[in-house]
Amino acid sequence: MKKVAIVGAGLMTQPLVDYFIDNCGYQVIVLNRTLAKAEKVVEGRTAGRAVEWPNNDPDVLDNVIREVDIAISMVPKPIHIHVAKSCLRNGKNMLTTAYEIPELLALKNEVEEKGLLILNELGEVPGMDHFGTQMVLDEIKEEGGRVISLNSYGSGLPSFESNNNPMGYKFSWDPRTVFVAAQTAAAYLKNGKKIEVPGDKLFEHFWYVDIDDLGTFESYPNKDVEKYVKPFGLKEDVSFYRGLLRFSGYCNHMKNVMILGLLKNDQIKTFEGKTYRQFTTALINEESPDNLEHKLGHYLNVDFNADIINRLKWLGFFDDKPIAIKKGTNLDVLLDLMLKKMSYKPHEKDMIILHINVLAEFPGGRREKRLATMVVEGIPHGASAMSRAVALPPAISAKLIVEGKIKATGVLMPPTLPELYKPVLDELKTFGFEFKCKTIKL
Repeated sequence: MKKVAIVGAGLMTQPLVDYFIDNCGYQVIVLNRTLAKAEKVVEGRTAGRAVEWPNNDPDVLDNVIREVDIAISMVPKPIHIHVAKSCLRNGKNMLTTAYEIPELLALKNEVEEKGLLILNELGEVPGMDHFGTQMVLDEIKEEGGRVISLNSYGSGLPSFESNNNPMGYKFSWDPRTVFVAAQTAAAYLKNGKKIEVPGDKLFEHFWYVDIDDLGTFESYPNKDVEKYVKPFGLKEDVSFYRGLLRFSGYCNHMKNVMILGLLKNDQIKTFEGKTYRQFTTALINEESPDNLEHKLGHYLNVDFNADIINRLKWLGFFDDKPIAIKKGTNLDVLLDLMLKKMSYKPHEKDMIILHINVLAEFPGGRREKRLATMVVEGIPHGASAMSRAVALPPAISAKLIVEGKIKATGVLMPPTLPELYKPVLDELKTFGFEFKCKTIKL
């Protein structure tokens, strides 16, 4: 019987465990810092085992990795290196859903020498967006076409019926990770020229995207596209953009949240005896909370009744109530308020949208837009769309690897492992994750 180690028992792990036990008949070992969380996702099933992994203990990790066929690391990025080194010590392959990080890329030679595979970027974004892009690009290549521009969009949003708060957003995964990513620099290409966007300017650099049958969304840049140009077989003069989708109003709101310093996470403060209104007053360097709406509007250079003022009021930043946490950072205060009002209720649904838009020129000068769009909603009282979108690609990929259908070695990602996307997309269809394609002749 095949055995899989899953390191981490966060919000995305349950569908992984279910896939291996229920669909594949594998044995699964879940390691987590908190044993109770690992036990919760195993759910007492005989084919599953929960193991406590305290303080990144290498001996505990080695004891598990040694007995499995493959490891999937679902922990925060800085911890991936511990899992990777254990896999190297024990001669096992490893998958992650995260963007490639320098610490893992530095292991490239050793991984290749040992004939192993570390495969990254296997979630929703990055992950399924890569698969959709590869599918469209291969079709264009087969027809002798040349890519002029490539726009790839991804999102995790409330479904339209569950989009019932003024922020237009809810958390289906770790909110702290959301806001760390929201401060990461990005870059895209315009006719081959690299346009760099600093992390503190992401939300000033947005535009609208229309998607047929869905509506109009805001998009802001996501990471640096440059490393994907060669793997995708694109020309140097291509226009290439990868972005995240949000409902209208989100980017200006987040721009002002950043101006107020609410995403700062580097200074621990004591909040005992302070109210949210006093906290907000201090954010704009005022002494008195009187006329705070007007003072905040002046600070942000907006009207006192602007959307940002009303959204902060809705969250509770103007309340004369004691701050719920005794100590923490500005980000901790923000997250505490957001999680109380922006978490999904059991009956509510999240939604993932992936949208690929490629402009291509074919022999004879014919130009076409090739579109591929995926929309999947969560299951009320069940798994979220995001958890399945993140978990299923690495789950399917792991099965293909342990069953010998993918034999690549090295430190790779989907764009550098082109034989992966077709079998993964084929199986994803059976779970309802399918790209709908459309051609527009220009």
